[in-house]
Amino acid sequence: MNTIKSKNDLMPLLIKALKANGLKITEKRQILLDVFLKNPNTHFDFDTLYQEVKKECPHYGVATLYRNLKIFVDRGILSENVIGDKKYYELKMFNKKKIHAHLICKYCGSIDEYYSPDLIRYIKMIDQKYDFDVYYGELNFYGICSKCKKTIQRDEEH
Repeated sequence: MNTIKSKNDLMPLLIKALKANGLKITEKRQILLDVFLKNPNTHFDFDTLYQEVKKECPHYGVATLYRNLKIFVDRGILSENVIGDKKYYELKMFNKKKIHAHLICKYCGSIDEYYSPDLIRYIKMIDQKYDFDVYYGELNFYGICSKCKKTIQRDEEH
């Protein structure tokens, strides 16, 4: 089987991680991982992710996607975040921003990431104060994005 080439050539490392976890390397698993590698800063909900994998493989089934997502989340390759009433998935393995915050707009539902050295310093302070080693973490902040603020301000002016 040929390894799928992605923009970010981390596929060989992901395949190695799958093998190390005793997982079979299938074309559909590679397609799913490739979608994440091509969109490293995207938080996919199930429906959007399903549309993306179907572009690559029209016969990709819903059950296969659910099964592979569960496997990848359980193995620490993807993270699953519940925001509101939806689950969102993002590449966790090899992510340089392991500790970050999600900025979630309550109006349009957009999700941006916030990452800064200040956040890391704060986490290290928590580590020391509570003698607790943080390996991975996420914070969710809900508010209104700049685009929606502008739209609301325009509507109020009229």
